[in-house]
Amino acid sequence: PVLHALQELSKIRKDRFHALVVLQDLSKTKKDNQPVLHAKKDNQPVLHALQDCAAGSFQDQEGQSTCSACAAGSYQDQEGQTSCSSCAAGTFQDKSGQPSCSECATGSYQDQEGQSACSACAIGTYQDEAGQTSCTVCAAGTFQDQAGQESCPSCAAGTSQALTGQTSCSDCAVGSFQDKEGQTSCSTCAVGSYQDKEGQASCVLCAAGSYQDKEGQETCALCSAGSYQDNVGETACMLCSKGSYQDKSGSPSCNKCRDELTYTTYIEGSVSADDCQGPLLSFKVGKKGETQFMTNTGTISVKANEQLDLNAESGNWIVRHPNDPYREYFIIKQGDAEIHLDTGVTEWLLEPMIGNVFCFKDVEGHGQYFGGYQTKDAQGRPCDDGQYCRNSYTLEMGPHCMVNNQPSSCGIPTCVWDVQCSAGDGIGYRGTVNAATEKSKTITCQAWNKDFPHVHPEFHPSSHNTAAYGVGHHNFCRNPDPNNTHKPWCYTSDFWVRWAYCDVPTCDATLPYFEQK
Repeated sequence: PVLHALQELSKIRKDRFHALVVLQDLSKTKKDNQPVLHAKKDNQPVLHALQDCAAGSFQDQEGQSTCSACAAGSYQDQEGQTSCSSCAAGTFQDKSGQPSCSECATGSYQDQEGQSACSACAIGTYQDEAGQTSCTVCAAGTFQDQAGQESCPSCAAGTSQALTGQTSCSDCAVGSFQDKEGQTSCSTCAVGSYQDKEGQASCVLCAAGSYQDKEGQETCALCSAGSYQDNVGETACMLCSKGSYQDKSGSPSCNKCRDELTYTTYIEGSVSADDCQGPLLSFKVGKKGETQFMTNTGTISVKANEQLDLNAESGNWIVRHPNDPYREYFIIKQGDAEIHLDTGVTEWLLEPMIGNVFCFKDVEGHGQYFGGYQTKDAQGRPCDDGQYCRNSYTLEMGPHCMVNNQPSSCGIPTCVWDVQCSAGDGIGYRGTVNAATEKSKTITCQAWNKDFPHVHPEFHPSSHNTAAYGVGHHNFCRNPDPNNTHKPWCYTSDFWVRWAYCDVPTCDATLPYFEQK
C-alpha cells in the first residue's frame, strides 16, 4: 500500500502539493492497509508519511504529531510502541525517555516495579549482587552497622554474636574469651586461668602462688597460709611439707625450718615458724661475748679459763670433751638453768639429743620411751592441761596426748639415726639388725631374754637395761656394755662364738636424723 501511494504521488504535480511528515504509529493510522489521504490545498489530496516512535517513547493516541517520553521508573526498548513498561523489581530508572532500566547496585535493592530509585540495604543486612529485590540479613557471628553495604564484617576476636541481622558484636564477658573471628559465642576460661576484662581474645594463667579450680572465673584465688604453688596455671595449691611452713597467703614457696637436718614440723601445712621443732642451744663466750645459737652438732672454742655460758633453749644437749667424744661430760636439758663453764678446757663438743626427744627410736614399743617436750598434737591443737606427748601404753598411734579428752597422735617421726644406723658407741641404737659377723661368718643373734646357748644374767631385760640400752624380748643388736664395747653387738646362736659385733651402718651426714612420713 505504501508503494502504491508513492506511485500515485508521483503523478501529481510537485509544485501543487507538499508533504506533511507526521510521527504516528502506522498500524494505528492505516485502514484496510491503505494509505491515508487528506485534502490539504485546493482540495487536492495529500498523503501524510508516518514515522515510528523511537525507543524510550510511546504514543497511545491517533493523529498525534509527537511521541511521549517514557516516565521515570519505566522504559521502552522497541520503536513504535503505544506504551512503556515498568522497571522490574530489582531495577530502576531515574530519568525519562529511557530504553532500559538499570540494575540496583550491590548494597541496595528494589522490591517493587516501576521505581525511579533503589533502597539502600538497612543496617544489619547486606547485598553482594546487583539487581536484587531484597537484602540478606547478616549471619550469626557477623554484623553491619552501616546501610547500603555489600557484606557483613566478621565479629573480631574477643567478641561474638549469636543472632542474625545484628548491627554490632558483643564483647566476651569477664571469665570468658574468644581467640577467633566470626564466632557465635565466647568460651569460658579453663580451670587454672582467669579473665577480669571484657572483650578479650585469651585468658590469663593463674600466677604462681594462686590457683583456680573452676571454669569461667574473673580472678584466681591466693594460696592460703600453710600452702604454696610454684607453677602457673594450676588448679590447687600444695600444703607445705613437713619441715617447712608459710605464714603468708599467695606464696610460690614455703619457708624451711631453721635447720633442715635437725628441725621438722609434725604436720603438713604449717603456718608459723613456731610449728618448727628442733634443738636450739644458745651460748656466749666470755662475759662480754654476743649470744650465738647452735642447731646441730658443733665445736665451741674458748680461751683458757674463759667463761662459756650454755642454755638449752629447745631439747637436750650433750656436752662432750673432744678428746673423749663418746663420753658424756654432762647433759643440759631444756628448762635447766644456764650453765657456766669456767675451766682450762679450750674446746667443747656440743651434740643435740635427737632420738626420743624429736623423734622416737624404740620402734618395737611405738615410742614408749619418747621423752620430748612437744605439747601439741599433729593438727596443731594444744594438749589438755599442757601435757607432753607420750606413749606409756605402747599404743600403735605412737606418742600422743589427750585433746578434748580424746587421744590424738602428736605426729612424732621415726628416728633414722640409731634406728637405721648406729651413732657414737651404739648405746642408743634401737634398730632391727639381728645378726653378728665373726671372721666373715654371719651368725644369728641370741635373744636377750634367753640364756641358751650362752648364759648372761647381767644383760637380761630389766627396767634399766630396757630404758638405757634397748634390751628386750628380742634378738636385735644392742650395746648394753659401753665401758667395754664401742658399737652394737649381741650374743650369738653359735655355741662356739659367745658374742660378736653386728654389721650396723655408722650414722653420718648422708643420713637424716628422722623420717618424715
